[in-house]
Amino acid sequence: MLVFMLLLLLYVPVYATESTCVSGTVSGYPGTTIELYYFTDEISYKQEVLTTTSIDSAGVFEFVFTLDKVRKCFVDLGAFRGILFIEPSKTYHLQPMPYQPKTDAQLLNMYFTPQEVLVGLQNQPPDDINQRILQFELAIDEVWNNAMYTDLSKRYLSAVIDSLEMVFPSKNDFFSIYKQSTYALLANLQVELAPNWSIQDYFISMPVHYHNPAYCEAFTVLFEGYFNLLESQPNAKAFFQAYHNADIVSLREQFALLTHWNNPQLEELVILYNLWGNFSLKPKDRTTIINLLEQISHTSLYPENKKLAQEVLYRLKKAHVGSKPNVNELRTIEGKTITFSDFAGKYVYIVFASSLINETYADIIYLDKLRKKYAENLEVVFIFAQETEAKTIAYTKEIGADLIFCNWNSDAQLIDAFGVQNIPSYYLLDREGFFSHSPALSPSQGFERKLDAMLEVEKAAEGSSTMNKPFF
Repeated sequence: MLVFMLLLLLYVPVYATESTCVSGTVSGYPGTTIELYYFTDEISYKQEVLTTTSIDSAGVFEFVFTLDKVRKCFVDLGAFRGILFIEPSKTYHLQPMPYQPKTDAQLLNMYFTPQEVLVGLQNQPPDDINQRILQFELAIDEVWNNAMYTDLSKRYLSAVIDSLEMVFPSKNDFFSIYKQSTYALLANLQVELAPNWSIQDYFISMPVHYHNPAYCEAFTVLFEGYFNLLESQPNAKAFFQAYHNADIVSLREQFALLTHWNNPQLEELVILYNLWGNFSLKPKDRTTIINLLEQISHTSLYPENKKLAQEVLYRLKKAHVGSKPNVNELRTIEGKTITFSDFAGKYVYIVFASSLINETYADIIYLDKLRKKYAENLEVVFIFAQETEAKTIAYTKEIGADLIFCNWNSDAQLIDAFGVQNIPSYYLLDREGFFSHSPALSPSQGFERKLDAMLEVEKAAEGSSTMNKPFF
């Protein structure tokens, strides 16, 4: 369930205008511009900027934009993420919010997700969606607490859901879907009937809502590993035959025959989601999965499913062995622009580093010597992340190594292109610029031994007519 903290913010009366307005102040904010974000969907959590505005030295900002539907939006508060459910053509004025910088450990942990803080509203109209969601979540928390000491029968859960519906009537479509999705999660507590009761009675009747966090939470809970449930069904043979044949048309048809949901958009989304999950669980099926996802991305009748399939494909393919980095160029701390093609004919060892950790100093000293030893075959590129360029320059100047040093310059796409999850991270490109090892061994794990072995294989291949290049 969604867990919210409450900030005391001020909400001014709402006026019917074409534009939506959100204004307020953030104390201690480190930049001169501030962005209002949203997720393209609450399944992939692909982050997009809704609008950007300036923020003055006192932390005052104002967003003015158009909105076509209710969105869960958020602003970056450092270690926190201030969220607000924003409705079209409404005006919100917020009291000062504090910016709390991330700790060093949080900066270097690419898995770190800021804690979501639902902004509290004061003097809001009774139909405000933020207040309704907050009250509903508090009631749901009580239900979850009581569930620990209760016989979770179908009768009991149905009564709880009916009671909640009486307390929280609504004509707001977004809030209605939010409630219904949460009821699906409650129904799923009935273990003997899960997930079928929840799916049939509470979920499949709803249209797909990619931007509703409660809907997407219920979706992921109910359909995670759904293909595994189908494997036990005797009439699922044709479905899995279509899967192994990478035939998306037949796969859709067979899935519809198995489920009888009469909701083709949801059915395709469940297929897509399970293909994504199986990519890591079933390595032998990866070629088939990529093929099926590509077919969805080209043939789906639903634009949202197409976009999600494209995003999933991008994530699965990035930094894969045999692919090239999706990076056009880098700028060194000396201001020189470089590309990985500049090093054609050499292996390129890429290190994502930080001056905040001890490993970086040891890596620089060691790799400076290693690069000189293998000067004809190896180039080393350090990319310092989660710190300013000035800090990187001062740090590397003190060490004095003859290596290529770059700074990420707050370019999140650079981190994303390599799929960096932690600092430090290591990658190796082959002589043609393709990922050879992703991730690669670190110096302390024996990278030099691995490089030696690769060069020996190349040397042996040069003297053999039956072997043109090393294969890993």
